[in-house]
Amino acid sequence: MLKSTEQHATATMQPITSWIQGYSKRQQFRRMAQTLLKENDDTLSDLGYDRHDLEGALHLPIRNDAMQFIEARRSRRALEARRAKGYRLAG
Repeated sequence: MLKSTEQHATATMQPITSWIQGYSKRQQFRRMAQTLLKENDDTLSDLGYDRHDLEGALHLPIRNDAMQFIEARRSRRALEARRAKGYRLAG
């Protein structure tokens, strides 16, 4: 009976623990993003970031991984840049 109660308590705490971890991760991202947003656009670009992406990531729900969002946007931008470069070379 005691083991069942412990399992129930653990199962009950998992969503709370998960939310706290997500919140903590988002707060770390928020501090990093706010520091980066103080830089000018050229500096952000040199670092591989885009102001609009950082601002957009700050508005994501906590359950969404902001860094994953940033990395996906960065990859998409790099792919678009390679395609544009290829079109210029071909044309």
